[in-house]
Amino acid sequence: MNGNNFPTIKILNTVNEAWSRSFYRDHWGCSINDALSLIKKGRFNELPVIRKTDISKNWSELIEYGDFTDVVSSSGTTGRPVDLPVHRLQEAVWIESVSKVLIELGAKPGDKLLQMLSNNDMFTLGPLVWQAAKKLGVGPFRCSPQRIKRIVDVIHYHRPKFVAGNPVVMMNLSETMGDEFPDASDLPDYAYFGACGSFDSSNKLTPVAQKVKELWGLKDVLNEYGCSEIGSIGHECLSHSGFHINDEVVYVELIDPNTGLPAKAGSTGEVVVTSLSVPRGFIAVRYATGDIASWIDYEPCSCGRRTPRLGAIIGRVDHQLKILGQTVFPDLIFDAIDSVNGLEDALIVRFSDKKSEQVELLVAGNTHDSEALKLEIKCALEKSIAVSPSIRNVPADLIQKLKDDKMSMGNGVKVPRLIDLDEPSSRAFLNERAVS
Repeated sequence: MNGNNFPTIKILNTVNEAWSRSFYRDHWGCSINDALSLIKKGRFNELPVIRKTDISKNWSELIEYGDFTDVVSSSGTTGRPVDLPVHRLQEAVWIESVSKVLIELGAKPGDKLLQMLSNNDMFTLGPLVWQAAKKLGVGPFRCSPQRIKRIVDVIHYHRPKFVAGNPVVMMNLSETMGDEFPDASDLPDYAYFGACGSFDSSNKLTPVAQKVKELWGLKDVLNEYGCSEIGSIGHECLSHSGFHINDEVVYVELIDPNTGLPAKAGSTGEVVVTSLSVPRGFIAVRYATGDIASWIDYEPCSCGRRTPRLGAIIGRVDHQLKILGQTVFPDLIFDAIDSVNGLEDALIVRFSDKKSEQVELLVAGNTHDSEALKLEIKCALEKSIAVSPSIRNVPADLIQKLKDDKMSMGNGVKVPRLIDLDEPSSRAFLNERAVS
């Protein structure tokens, strides 16, 4: 494991710091000398991973407030929420990492940014983009995506060159406004995408991202990858060859989520991150994010950088769908169908009981021939994945209601495309509302 990209000294320092948190002493089940010895011998991957549930259950043994200047929150656990204090120096590192995206897009002092990523509810990325813009001398206009008139006014009167937002939200905004949406000549030229994937395992724009690029008349778009527990992990360059890992502040591995062993070269795997900078409210040593990346590449990029690159995030461990005994990730389904003509909206629902799991794809079309739409979607799926879920036509307002209900339970930033529903009442409700 100790190849040229392995930051031995920084890992040793991180593990030494982590030893002061009592959780790790119990979690590793060995002395600090034994832990350091594993690292020196190239066996770092033998230390057990830590997960979000570990943070929730052992918060007091893992987290230190220190000189914290912010708090970020990560959803997805029962019990104690994972609210993490961000230390002053840690925040500076995060802002520096996030500013790389704006720099890559060509932002300079005096430029203007339409900031549509949430600054509320302890969401991580929005405040960091806001602070990164200020650090670079870029003027941010902070706008909630729900305040459509305010966004239009900013575009009309201030003409920002850059926009930061969730591509799904940006697409919904332009489609909701229809003919009243500003002309492409008035819109920003470059987009910083966040809180949603925008390219696939081949580094090609997803249908949603491509549609946003066209609707907004964007010259180029870049995405960033990170999580609340870690901060920014990597970002795209203009060569669009995956996420350049911020390897000066994080070390990234891919593991097989079923065995915990290192993923095979060029294969998909769960993203595991170790933080290389301290102090931190949460010191991450082999933190398993739950995200599935398509690959990791250590070869130099065509842009000239030699940092490792991470492929597209194609799903989450807890979002793996079992269809006819095979594992399928929701993003692969949407990448296959989002470009189907006549498709207005779509949502995957997962019904589970003690014995089995069933998956349905809810679709709403803007065509009167619902059966033809189902057939076209089925054909698109068969071209891309080996198995596909059953397809149900429903009204578009039903899909929107299910999404709104799900978003109301979170921070309203990420638009859900997979929702778990209870049996049997939810299935009966869908049967009543089904188009066919």
